[in-house]
Amino acid sequence: MIRQTSLDAYNELKANGKANTQRGIILQCLILRSAHRIVLPLSRTELSDLLNIRINAICGRVKELLDDELVEEVSHKCSITNNNVNGIKAVLLGNSQKDLF
Repeated sequence: MIRQTSLDAYNELKANGKANTQRGIILQCLILRSAHRIVLPLSRTELSDLLNIRINAICGRVKELLDDELVEEVSHKCSITNNNVNGIKAVLLGNSQKDLF
């Protein structure tokens, strides 16, 4: 069950537009990697480190992107933790993603 404090924080992020901004930054990073033919996915930890966004925010935005089927999880070895994890990569849909930024 989701705690009320988590719901309140999430609703505040959505209300002030910060969730969409973080979501766009994450998706843009993943799309640009694909466009430059960097095929390795990124772990949530790597995304957090690369984009300088706290891990809890990364996890929330990645969950939204997964729910919207804009990204997918693939097996990946994290360069930071050296653990096998579910890495994240963009699902390229063509021009329809440009409206997300």
